[in-house]
Amino acid sequence: MAEAQPAKRRGGHAYGRRNQQMSNTAEEGDLCLYSGHSIGRFSGHSMRYDSHQACVRCVASAREGRMSFDINRLLKKNRIKALKFWSQVEIGDPDECWEWKGCINKRTHQAQFAWRRHGLSSSTQHHPQRVAMWFTWGDLGFTGVKTTCGNKYCCNPFHLIPQNVGVFVDHDSYLESFELACELHSLKQQVTEFIMEQALKEQDRLDAAQELDERAALILNPDTPFGDVYEAVMTDLLAGRHISQTEPTDINLLSKPTDAGEDEENPTEDY
Repeated sequence: MAEAQPAKRRGGHAYGRRNQQMSNTAEEGDLCLYSGHSIGRFSGHSMRYDSHQACVRCVASAREGRMSFDINRLLKKNRIKALKFWSQVEIGDPDECWEWKGCINKRTHQAQFAWRRHGLSSSTQHHPQRVAMWFTWGDLGFTGVKTTCGNKYCCNPFHLIPQNVGVFVDHDSYLESFELACELHSLKQQVTEFIMEQALKEQDRLDAAQELDERAALILNPDTPFGDVYEAVMTDLLAGRHISQTEPTDINLLSKPTDAGEDEENPTEDY
């Protein structure tokens, strides 16, 4: 019998194959979200099933029914993304629906989370239920996911079942698991701290922009006394914030807050 080879299916939208059966061949693919799942210690790739681009190790874990809320299991570069995602989910009790509070497509009314996963899919938007699956069940690629509650906005991993993976699901053991309860409690604390940090950063940015506007109004106002203008310019020079000392990437060059960051995170929100 000839050796099994990857199918090398190309073309069409990646998620179009989510309902197909998972193949039994793997190929070198994009690095998994989880630490320790690379091919080698210094490798930037992981072994993935060629049909769904699911990490081989994550599939093995899901088939054993292992689910986790521990963000520290992720690679460091993915932990902030996980916190940003969970901050947009109304995390409740394990037996409740966790409603999605993030972006909703205005045309299709579908929930979406902005994430560019170049090695996995060309799409810039992913359904929050699939992202919740990635951060709990494992990096299962574009495997289909269904809910037991029927709520299309529910992101509760206890209600999500990956499809065509052969995942073992025991809801009673999950709800009674002390380890999962501790991980869920830690996740709620981490999300709360993340939201507070983001709010403080945003407030600092707004304060800096307001201070810049007030300083510009003072200096550019022709009625301002020369002494006040001189004092303001010298103060800015000594503080290293004068216009001649700024860099093109300095966020304070924007005199007014913009929504550029939101546009980058949701490039196809209106499409």
